[in-house]
Amino acid sequence: MTIAEFLRTLRANWLLLLLAVVLGAGAGFGYSMTLPRVYVSQSTGFVVVGTGDESVGSVIAGSQVAQDRARSYLPLFNSRSVAEEVAELSTTGIAVDEVTGALTAGVDEGTNLIRVSARSGSPEKAQEMANLALQATANVVDRIEGSSTIRVVPLEDAGLPGSPSSPNVRNLVLYGALIGLALALAFAFLRRSLDVRIRSTDDLEAATGSGLLGVLPKADEFKAEQRGEDRPNSPGAEAVRQLRTNLRFVSIDDPPRTIMITSANPGEGKSTVASALARSFARSGQPTLLIDADLRKPRQTEVFGIDGKVGLTQVLSGQAKLDAALHRIDGGQLYVLPAGRVPPNPSELLGSTRMAKLLGEAGKHFFVVVDAPPILPVTDATLLSTSVDGAVLVGRQGCTTKEQADRAAAMLERVGGDLLGVVLNGAATGGANSTYYGYGYGDYVEGGRRRRRRGDAPGATDYDERAGEAEVRPAGLETPTTTESAGAPAASAGTATRSAAPGQPRPASADRPGAGTAADAPAPERPASAGPVPVHRAGASGAPAPRGHVRRSAPPLVSPLPVDDLLSDDDGGDDSLPSRRRRRDR
Repeated sequence: MTIAEFLRTLRANWLLLLLAVVLGAGAGFGYSMTLPRVYVSQSTGFVVVGTGDESVGSVIAGSQVAQDRARSYLPLFNSRSVAEEVAELSTTGIAVDEVTGALTAGVDEGTNLIRVSARSGSPEKAQEMANLALQATANVVDRIEGSSTIRVVPLEDAGLPGSPSSPNVRNLVLYGALIGLALALAFAFLRRSLDVRIRSTDDLEAATGSGLLGVLPKADEFKAEQRGEDRPNSPGAEAVRQLRTNLRFVSIDDPPRTIMITSANPGEGKSTVASALARSFARSGQPTLLIDADLRKPRQTEVFGIDGKVGLTQVLSGQAKLDAALHRIDGGQLYVLPAGRVPPNPSELLGSTRMAKLLGEAGKHFFVVVDAPPILPVTDATLLSTSVDGAVLVGRQGCTTKEQADRAAAMLERVGGDLLGVVLNGAATGGANSTYYGYGYGDYVEGGRRRRRRGDAPGATDYDERAGEAEVRPAGLETPTTTESAGAPAASAGTATRSAAPGQPRPASADRPGAGTAADAPAPERPASAGPVPVHRAGASGAPAPRGHVRRSAPPLVSPLPVDDLLSDDDGGDDSLPSRRRRRDR
């Protein structure tokens, strides 16, 4: 385990460690309350030898004899004779059993001083026993030795103890806290070693063997967008822009045009990531098509509040035209193709040649984001991965396991899918499990303007956040645009720029270096049989639309031809299936 992993484990379990320390300290304090209180009092005496000879030699000899006798008297303090003598001299009714084992005596090294300590549950009894112990020992010595010149004389009386000497509450609390901390650390590191879930970007990269494309925070920015709130300067939106930038530069020479957003299991946020990423591409000026290919549990109709009765299922089965199924979001650059009705054979539809043709043609004019089903429960995503330029695997922090991420990546590789990278979703934005670091720059962009800082060049404060979203394209190429007159329906917008149908000469557009703008080329005529472009409004199925969200269907994606003509069974050569990944493999 590295130092970084050690510190990460401590941060992730700081609350557990703190709780363990508090509980351990509380347990130590509680244990101290169950122990009896013991008071200790101490008195001092000394042994003297009275020979009557004051010569130097006699004094030295007498001092040595006194020290020897003082050490020899120590066992008497624990004898029953002294205990009975103390009980007899006591005025507070001290019993013999209370004295037995309660006295401790010692001699200071090189002296004839005797220090006596008495222990008792009562401070008064401890004081009295310490004072009477010297007198009782002197009486016992007189009875044993008779008339002797050696005497035990009290020197310092014992004082009344003000607080118990044991238990030591502070030490017990400290020991309890240390024991609790040790147990919590052992549990935290054991759980970390046995944890099989994705906890960090390193875990996700190691499990899949793919590079990290983005880290999305655990926040409500995406839900706010679904409610119709525009929060382009939020940290969550900035994280999506970072993901968008990484996808643009994942291959400089041949950047992907059709990507699939998937996950190992349901509930890991792939649909939210797909919708947020599509919004971000559209806001940067890139015509973007979001296809809800999760035919079993579609979510994009709920996200955008659109009618999903006609969608991808009807388009692939030839029951509806593509332009009738598309929904243009807020008259901008974002188009949504809902899933449609749930078919009985979703795997066959998604893995069909018609689906591959649809993605190939759409990739010529749009940046295509496909919301695909999860990989492990069904085979839909693996079949679909062969028709797109690349896949992005979403894993949720604390939800996806390492084994599941590894299996999902292996299944994509097994069928020849191109895994562009991984995205860690639901990352903690601060505190214990912090993985997403973008929140540290939350005040850098505010209200669409950058705060001027020390050292900035003049005029550096005029920072337009939206201006920073311009699409990164090679020199000489321009983004194709679709214009719509104010207040006019999409069907009457004669200035709308449309791409030529297959087999027709394509007008000068942004897809070719050195070409003029899309507006310079004449738009192909819309057949009269096609009828006016239908207008789809959110809530057409009965649900109210979010505030400010009016959904209009897009102009025809590739051509005004019926889908049966666009997605014919004839392969039409290599150009009809312009899979960029296949071209890269050649």
